[in-house]
Amino acid sequence: MNPRFSINLAGRIVFILLIGLTFSHILSILVFTSEKLEPAVLGSESEVVERMAVVVRTLVSIPHELHEPIVSALERNGLHVNILAPSAPRWEPEGASEDPSLHRHLEKKIELTGARVVAFHANDSDWNHRHGWLHRVLFSLEMSIIRLMHEMVKERELRAWIDLPNGERILLESLLTDNHVPLFRHATLSVIIMTGAIIVFSLVIARAMTRPLRRIVEAADTVGQDLQAAPLPETGPAEVVAVARAFNRMNHRIRTFVEDRLGMIAAISHDLRTPLTKLKLLAEYVGDETTRKRMVGTLDEMESMLAATLSFARDTVVTEPRQRVNLTSLVGAICTDLVDAGQQVVFVEGDRLIGHCRPLALKRAVTNLIDNAVQYGGAAQVTLFCEQQQRFVILIHDPGPGIPVAQWDNVFKPFLRLEPARESGMGNVGLGLAIAAAIIRDHNGTIRFGHPEEGGFITRVELPVAD
Repeated sequence: MNPRFSINLAGRIVFILLIGLTFSHILSILVFTSEKLEPAVLGSESEVVERMAVVVRTLVSIPHELHEPIVSALERNGLHVNILAPSAPRWEPEGASEDPSLHRHLEKKIELTGARVVAFHANDSDWNHRHGWLHRVLFSLEMSIIRLMHEMVKERELRAWIDLPNGERILLESLLTDNHVPLFRHATLSVIIMTGAIIVFSLVIARAMTRPLRRIVEAADTVGQDLQAAPLPETGPAEVVAVARAFNRMNHRIRTFVEDRLGMIAAISHDLRTPLTKLKLLAEYVGDETTRKRMVGTLDEMESMLAATLSFARDTVVTEPRQRVNLTSLVGAICTDLVDAGQQVVFVEGDRLIGHCRPLALKRAVTNLIDNAVQYGGAAQVTLFCEQQQRFVILIHDPGPGIPVAQWDNVFKPFLRLEPARESGMGNVGLGLAIAAAIIRDHNGTIRFGHPEEGGFITRVELPVAD
């Protein structure tokens, strides 16, 4: 599936239910309407005439001051009533045709002596012209759908002029398809309510079903950063419980594997210290001074490698809890300690920044990075600030040439030493950056390198504020 059009599980459940139930509902409406629509159309004219007659008889029998509320109520029910002065002219819309049989039918229903009736049919264009735009839009939409549902539907207007014995003139207008509108409105309302209910209940059910899956995704991200994370709760449907159990077993095996390997490395490194010490003592008995110095130097280098390996194994296994720490004070204390040790380090102190971290581990990582900058750049300027309220940034700027761009991805590999380090004889074993990268990664952070325009080399450490 194209990633741009991918839908999560909750969305798919809602979509399937919505399409299926909506189609079923519309089909049932079509079947119901096809059975009920034709008799309604055939009887609509007589029903409208009956309504008009009832209105006229009602208006004649009640006081004149009550006419207005009666007319307003009828307007809302699809019958338009105008009470005109006796002198008001009678006009007919274009395309209208008088219907003598309709005259007689309406006169018979009114049952008023002396009343004069003129009734005719007209098209619906004049009706639309004289009514509001909202009524026209809604009625046009309803009639279009009704027309698709049954081809017998006609859009005709029935209009009647009635001159009462008291001299008043009444104009009554109604569409012959008016009695379908409640049916369609009820069906439309039913579809809307059903669709809304499907969406709401489907979202609730789908989110409840997919919540364990989201926990698995979050747990996978957490385990990728912290092998000591708590196991995943084994709750939910049977399939989700099986996945959670398998995930916990996998996490346990990975953690055991890593701890065993690191423990073995630490044990070997520790055990090798004793024979190395013996070799250094034996080297003192070598008569040739040049050979003795070379042997002792080699043994010292091996001892440094073992110490670094022990440190790497110890720092890789995370046991320190996260704490709320003043990062400004932490980085400032690191720079102060390095200055006291004789290194050229300047800390550009800024705002007081508070974050959550493993302070001892983070101190080790930042110390390694600053120490690396001083060793190969001669000096370091350290800046700490918060960027866009999303991440803490530690910038370490040194005036040296820095690391070649081609080696930026390789310098974090354990025991990798670049040519300047090998030629300088500083005794590094290539674990400083590897340890720093592992610690920063454990804090969900990143380490980046760059060459600023003013020269030198920059190491940029980013730590998320949320952590």
